[in-house]
Amino acid sequence: MTDKYDDFMKLVAQAQPPELRPTDRIIEETLLAGLFTTAAAQARILEACRPSDFSLPHTVTFAKGVWPRLSAGQQVDRVVFGKLLNYDPDDEREAAWAEDILGFADGVFSRAEADPPDLGLIEAYLSIFTEAARLRQARSVIDRAQKELEEGLLSPEGAAGRVFEAVADLEEARRLVGRFKSEAEDWPAYFAALKGRQDPANSFLGLDTGFSHLNNVINGLEPGTLIVLGAEPSTGKTTWAKQLGDQVAELNPEAVVLFVSLEQSREELRVKTLSRLAQIENRDILRGRLDLTAEGWARIEAASQKFLDATAGRLFILEGDRMTTPDRIRLAATQVRRLTQCAGLLIIVDYLQIVPTETDYRDVRSKVDAVVSDLKRVARDLGATVLAIASINRASYGKEKGTLEAFKESGGVEYGADVAGLLLRDRDTSGVNPVKGVSLQWQRVNLDIVKNRNGERARIGFDFYPAISCFLEKDKSSLTEEGVDG
Repeated sequence: MTDKYDDFMKLVAQAQPPELRPTDRIIEETLLAGLFTTAAAQARILEACRPSDFSLPHTVTFAKGVWPRLSAGQQVDRVVFGKLLNYDPDDEREAAWAEDILGFADGVFSRAEADPPDLGLIEAYLSIFTEAARLRQARSVIDRAQKELEEGLLSPEGAAGRVFEAVADLEEARRLVGRFKSEAEDWPAYFAALKGRQDPANSFLGLDTGFSHLNNVINGLEPGTLIVLGAEPSTGKTTWAKQLGDQVAELNPEAVVLFVSLEQSREELRVKTLSRLAQIENRDILRGRLDLTAEGWARIEAASQKFLDATAGRLFILEGDRMTTPDRIRLAATQVRRLTQCAGLLIIVDYLQIVPTETDYRDVRSKVDAVVSDLKRVARDLGATVLAIASINRASYGKEKGTLEAFKESGGVEYGADVAGLLLRDRDTSGVNPVKGVSLQWQRVNLDIVKNRNGERARIGFDFYPAISCFLEKDKSSLTEEGVDG
């Protein structure tokens, strides 16, 4: 018995913990294989990476060889790559090196053909890869400053200042890299991605919201976009956003949704979903008085199963606290994308004015400006759509039509948002309709798209059933500077 126990303990001591994070080699080889799959994948990798970002000898050599040609829209295969290698075939060492690199290239091209990585996996690996590249750059900056400090070329204060300044500028510097290329260098990759998006059947390009008029007005939920939704209290903005998130997760198998709730609990949000899908009043669900043998509970069970099967696996709720800064939101979004390997990403933030920040600002306006800027950066860097719910100024309460003036107290919203909308109650339009045998009150709520950077301004009408947390899209009309056209 003792011998068996000792043998077992030796195995435990030798065991290694599971590798939850893919190795640098797996990540870099996957991204290189992705260059030779679809036009969209190639354009995304060329946009996000540079050859100097790679860290392993073989991947660096391969990337340096193919990057110029791919960026110029030229074809690269094993034969072409072999011609790119500059070596002396009569030199035994150089020939052995070339053979080794060509063997590596064979593996990349074979992976691209036999087991091509999908766009979701590429996006997940890109987030890890670019973060590692930034870390290496930061370390390089620190090492150089330390060397100059040791050689007496910098004072301690100067070295510290050099590091802080350089590291702070790293992310912005990386974003600027592509801007110094000529259009001749960047155009082929751009045009290939543009060509890959074309489809005569497309009525919009972004994620399907489940609201057809909204899709047509804002072109679906496009990556890199910040949408701000404003409303006065009790208009149903959280309910509308939760329904939108559920519909995006259900209708877009390639998308994942992160709902960051700084006001309502996970339980409250779940009840909204069940109430809408089962068409059972949310107060009845919350009270816990339903008859488990009655038809109403059967509808709730069916709704629960439908949500579990079609939506729940790609919808995440983060209950926010004082630590839920924009950086924490970025981290959470990156984690859910890695977990699901989904390409599309919608982040809903409820709500803008109470998102905490690490910096103490002198007033609320300055703080909100900073949060808007941070969320815009999250959308751009992660290729996500960010929908931020916002309160509006009191002067806009009760207005019949929406304008950007409603966001004045929110500072940067009117400038930083790509799309800005206002939910407005139409107090003169309401009614009662039977739903599953029960008469339910509805109220007309209009969504005025008062800013749309790449499209039209419009009014989209909804019938809102508060009792079952449900918005039904009804109609659309144009929105002019003077208001809504008849």
